[in-house]
Amino acid sequence: MDWNAITALASVISMVAFVLTALYVRAELKHLDKDRYLSVTNQLYATWSSQEFMEAQLWLLHRLDSMTWEQFVETHRGDFGEGAFHRVGSFYDRVGTLVRLGLIQEEEILSTVGAYAIAVWQKLEPLVREARRIENSVLFDDFERLLPACYECYVPALGEGAQVIPFSIHQPSSGGASTRPAPGHAMPVPPAPARKAAPPARHGHPAGPRISQKELKRKLDRGEKITVLDVWGVEQVARDPRRLPNSLYIPPSDIRTRYGELPKDHELVVYCA
Repeated sequence: MDWNAITALASVISMVAFVLTALYVRAELKHLDKDRYLSVTNQLYATWSSQEFMEAQLWLLHRLDSMTWEQFVETHRGDFGEGAFHRVGSFYDRVGTLVRLGLIQEEEILSTVGAYAIAVWQKLEPLVREARRIENSVLFDDFERLLPACYECYVPALGEGAQVIPFSIHQPSSGGASTRPAPGHAMPVPPAPARKAAPPARHGHPAGPRISQKELKRKLDRGEKITVLDVWGVEQVARDPRRLPNSLYIPPSDIRTRYGELPKDHELVVYCA
């Protein structure tokens, strides 16, 4: 009896059994991930499409008229308005948390809810920013981080610098020059983080007006708290290394990893030639 041959055969059989076991475990884990994903997304859709949630969301979109947190508290503390604020804001914040943790795929969920998330944030943003200074410094942080991905799902074909107001009758065309900042102009946007190496101007507040160089200079001369974000591409910088004085330079390819450098407490002006 050739013990060496038997030992070699046993080793091969053990190796094959190990590989098959690993493949089986991997398949089971993928199955569990799929089940978990379906369970989470089904729960999100069930919440989002419920009558109670839709009533709260439509109230925020069409009936909320408070312009400051103090006014909102004075008018709606303890009534339907406060409930709608927290119900809807917390839902999108939880979606942002699940996306950040990799538990759901943003492309799947945001293709349905992304436009509503943008519209809701436009109504809640001034209240949220004041509430962060007064009551809760991290209120709806993950909701805000989710917005760039919402824009990418909602307006993927409009190009860089597109300015879109969800559910507005007048929207920019995909090839229109009016959707892009004119040369020598910068576009002020609220301090929201950017993702996926996309230009911040596309992911800012869609209703933000353009600002001329002279107006920006006047603001800076008056000492207003403004950060100028320069988002020239690397190739542009190589051709022309001159930078705006005291500006923050972040190339589009680095925005995803450096969004934490963007200010959260004052105006951000995005500049791109």
